[in-house]
Amino acid sequence: MMREYKKIQENLNFINISTEEFSLFEWKPLSSHKSFILDLNIVKMNPISDIFFHINKGNMKIIHIRKKKLIYTIGANNELQFQLLEALLEQLSLEFNDMYDAEVILSYGTFSSDIFRNFNNNIEKIITNFYELNLIKNVKVFCTVCNKVLPLIVKKSFINNADSYPVPLVYIHEGHAILCFIDKNFDVRGVELVNITG
Repeated sequence: MMREYKKIQENLNFINISTEEFSLFEWKPLSSHKSFILDLNIVKMNPISDIFFHINKGNMKIIHIRKKKLIYTIGANNELQFQLLEALLEQLSLEFNDMYDAEVILSYGTFSSDIFRNFNNNIEKIITNFYELNLIKNVKVFCTVCNKVLPLIVKKSFINNADSYPVPLVYIHEGHAILCFIDKNFDVRGVELVNITG
């Protein structure tokens, strides 16, 4: 598990929790001096709540979700799959809301984002213990284009909260995409090649 934890830690570029107006909390690896302000401005342009949005930006993936007044964002290298990043953001959101009553804090209008500094410890624990939290499931799918079995990460909440089964999940890789049908036991019930547009 230590190797898997290192893989997450080494591939994360930033984690940000913000409102429309300003950042409340930002985490970056110690070695990073980059600024992601422009990326966060792009994220803030999307007003829709409770839906995960994905952005592919060259060698980086950005995923974000808006929950009430807060926007949770992660930037990572292409090594990490979107479902893993979604699970990570879900856990961050839960723990942040358990630790802080952001609605009350924001209602004061003037405050220092330093009050959220201690959340850095929570982030480190979540990253270190991510696989013990049991938030994802590794599934194997066969791609007829690649002619090989591929590892697919599936967020458990995605399957457990589904309205019906099997649940469709698109896996884009190597310039093409497959549609995977996953049942409530995380077994793959079918795979189809699908066309991509955008």
